[in-house]
Amino acid sequence: MADYKKMYDSLFNDVTDAISLLQRAQQKTEELFISGDDGVVLELRKELGPEGEKE
Repeated sequence: MADYKKMYDSLFNDVTDAISLLQRAQQKTEELFISGDDGVVLELRKELGPEGEKE
């Protein structure tokens, strides 16, 4: 018979580890972006059509 508690605990722990890894990766990337000294800031806008509506 399958040990569902053991399976659930294992899955829960692995998913928790994966989430933590992704959060650390995002934080590291954000810190690299903030500390960058390239001085380039881009603003992206949608162009307006002939009647002032967004295309």
